[in-house]
Amino acid sequence: DILVRVRAASLNRIDRRIAFGYGRTLRRLIRCYNSTYDPELPLVLGRSCAGIVEAVGNGSKSGLEIGDEVWLATHWYEPGVASEFVVVPETRVSRKPFLIGFEGAASLPYSGSIALNLLDSHRLNEHTCSGRRILVQDGCSPVGCVITQLAHKWGAHVAVTCHTRSVPVINNLEERGAADIITFANEHFRSNFIDVNVDKSNFINELTSREKFHFIFLTTRLGYDYKFMEKFLTKDGVIVDAVEPELSTDDYGVVGRFFLGTYVRFRRALACLCRTNVDWGGPHLCHRMLERLAGFVNDETLKTVVDRVYTPSEVERALEHICSEKSIGSTIITFR
Repeated sequence: DILVRVRAASLNRIDRRIAFGYGRTLRRLIRCYNSTYDPELPLVLGRSCAGIVEAVGNGSKSGLEIGDEVWLATHWYEPGVASEFVVVPETRVSRKPFLIGFEGAASLPYSGSIALNLLDSHRLNEHTCSGRRILVQDGCSPVGCVITQLAHKWGAHVAVTCHTRSVPVINNLEERGAADIITFANEHFRSNFIDVNVDKSNFINELTSREKFHFIFLTTRLGYDYKFMEKFLTKDGVIVDAVEPELSTDDYGVVGRFFLGTYVRFRRALACLCRTNVDWGGPHLCHRMLERLAGFVNDETLKTVVDRVYTPSEVERALEHICSEKSIGSTIITFR
């Protein structure tokens, strides 16, 4: 394990959902059968952070030393990292990019890992993106910013949707940004929106006027049924949802929790026998993924987008801001 003094941590939309109970049943069971996890309360938020190595466990093979500047990410079912010190497995930690500070570095590990996982799973890279048409819903979200920049760098024609107030941010990405920006103000959708309100929606008319897309990435939770967006796909086009899915386990009763607990014990026992870690879902997070992200930052393929920086005493304000229309890029908690 690695002990890290946290200098900055990012709060994501998933943190607000966790604060309201997302994954509560499974997290509680994991803690029951894993003595290394902290108690559920007080709840620590934050999916990624950047800081300085304070101590390295015996037998570590990470190559990290005390004083190294690092960054890391954690899953939704694990304790958060928005605290002054965190202890994490060495496989989750990597040296942070040397071109950016702690606040910028804290913005990328979780959202960047999600973006890379999605691009990898659909075989989108520097060899396959050329000529592809990609639409990124909410191109100014943390995940959207990463997908937009990488896909554009790799030769895809990238269009993004964003609120009108976010346009300057997309433009500020310069050559890393989108080739096409589709803006909206405060329009509300429902499943048959395109059929009944198309003449009244500038946003839908803008989408309709474009060529169809090979991929549509949804990077934030939508308050409407996104099935209508299939109309904007090519014949073999794909809608890719980057948002963490709702968990049926959150609504389990006594019987459901009993069987889920049995399943958790079985998975843990099997992992112990095989000497592996249990994966309870979510993006693949590891030091190799972070090293790839660091490479993109250091060669200036990726530019970080930090919206606002708060202190630990302002966490409630930060959570409110994350899910507001004013949110652009990442929201950071600083421990300097």
